[in-house]
Amino acid sequence: MSNQTENHKKTKVNLSKDLIIKTALWMIEENSIDGFSLRKLAQKFNCEDMSIYYHMKNKEQILDQIVDFWVSKINFKNQVDDPKGQLMYIAKQWRKLSQEYPKFFLILAVHPLNTDIGYNFMNVILLVFKNANLALKDASYFLRILNYYLIGVGIDEAKGYQLAGKNLKLEKYPLLEDAKSYWATED
Repeated sequence: MSNQTENHKKTKVNLSKDLIIKTALWMIEENSIDGFSLRKLAQKFNCEDMSIYYHMKNKEQILDQIVDFWVSKINFKNQVDDPKGQLMYIAKQWRKLSQEYPKFFLILAVHPLNTDIGYNFMNVILLVFKNANLALKDASYFLRILNYYLIGVGIDEAKGYQLAGKNLKLEKYPLLEDAKSYWATED
């Protein structure tokens, strides 16, 4: 007698790079990165693992593509005369991403922006700083500072951290006490 699972034919799924990326993102949000693998992705599609490899080289390429997908969704206002407003606009979109996709954001935070889309993203932010009349060296420093800040805030958001809502004992630190009112989810 033959095993039914061995004889069960895989159904043909019309796989595409876009479908793989969106499904992988959904699986990561459902089960975290630890629960994601190409084998599990293939099971989700009821196809062979090799069908995934036809579209993607490996898991790392899938993560690159998901990062590119999200980074390319960040809009830039074309306001040369308002760099602060433009940076705030970018930061709010980044924060929203961390709130909507907290499990994937933890990957985004440590994943290099080493694709054309990632390089373009950083280049546009450098242009914002350059348009604010910063020298390239200073613009480069501020790019890194902004990056570190947004990643840190995003990780806090992704983990559900709400400093403003906690009962902090800051009597000895009046400046910090006054500043905490700005650490709200609305900012």
